[in-house]
Amino acid sequence: MQQSFRMTGKNKGICHSCRRPGHYLSACPNKQPCPVCENGFVKWMEVEKKSPNIGRLFFCCSSNCGYFKWSDENLNGAYDVGEASGVGAGSPTAKAEIEELSRIFKIFAQISERQDVEISVNVTIRKGKGCTVENDKGKEKT
Repeated sequence: MQQSFRMTGKNKGICHSCRRPGHYLSACPNKQPCPVCENGFVKWMEVEKKSPNIGRLFFCCSSNCGYFKWSDENLNGAYDVGEASGVGAGSPTAKAEIEELSRIFKIFAQISERQDVEISVNVTIRKGKGCTVENDKGKEKT
């Protein structure tokens, strides 16, 4: 008898390999084999239980071999320093997004120079999830 599990909460509807919507782990182009058992794939999950670690991201194995690592332990993602990683800050997807952001800023600078206008851009990059909204009471996290 096969059981069907539905993911709830913040981990619902996103790929458990790259944390992006639109596809799932089985179809993820960035999925990486588990560095411990090599039978499963690295999953990137978020702690949802009420605990001191709520909201913290971690890596584990899709085959439940016992592999576990907090995603913020190093900048190389799921693997130790020196090993390849397709997940986390060093991933090709993250690098492409950083390059795209850099390209956008260069375009703003060119427009500003050519058109003799001032362009003001406010960018906030922070670790974690959620949204901060500024209103008449100040900033509130939603």
